[in-house]
Amino acid sequence: MNNNQFLETIEQSEIARHKEYLLQVVRPAIDIVKNNDVEPRLGCSRFGGAPDLPVGSEWPTYEGNPYRFLGQINFAEISLTGADLPSTGLLSLFVADDPEGEGCLEAFEDGYVHAIYIPESIDLEEISPPNSDNGKTTVIEFIPAMDIPYDEYQVKDWPFGEEENDIYTEIRDSLHKSSDYLLGYPSHCTLAYDPSPGAGWISLLTIASDDDLEWCWHDGDNLMIFIETERLKNLDFSALKSDAG
Repeated sequence: MNNNQFLETIEQSEIARHKEYLLQVVRPAIDIVKNNDVEPRLGCSRFGGAPDLPVGSEWPTYEGNPYRFLGQINFAEISLTGADLPSTGLLSLFVADDPEGEGCLEAFEDGYVHAIYIPESIDLEEISPPNSDNGKTTVIEFIPAMDIPYDEYQVKDWPFGEEENDIYTEIRDSLHKSSDYLLGYPSHCTLAYDPSPGAGWISLLTIASDDDLEWCWHDGDNLMIFIETERLKNLDFSALKSDAG
């Protein structure tokens, strides 16, 4: 959906009187679609499996425990104008999560998410995790999208009445082709607060639990990862924060 389609959708809805408000809060987003029919190649974007890191890299650890590989994003595969993302580079994301439930951090704790950003094309190799079990993997593809706040906790002066909330939710859902996406606003299942760490932070990645990938965030909810806007501009992914719910 583009800006004109978004505007038309609002104007034809029963919350058209809030058009100006919605135009103020709408943000660019990038839907992430899984493609199980394509074989992963070196350096491609994917969820699960094993990361492609510079030759000779060591597996990242926390408190003596190995991180779990979440996925990697090749920014050169993303086509979206107006988004403050790198145009190139490979971002590998790891989480301090153990499917067996031992030796892991909580999603809201510092260090739960670990990132490795490789700004240029260099010699890469697939690095298997210490347990030698790469797990399932799927290639991911990107679709430009738009997003509006998930709920009243994420913005000031929420203008929608109780009867309008359902219409609002239907419109927001129509903006996405996937529950996994970059940028936009974080979405969740259970929280009654704004999960953003505070002013100067934006949502980097929101992903849902996935049985095939053995992802279970907060009893089957969403994982939300955040980055400071200034760090993103400087291609600094060293201090990400997260929450789940």
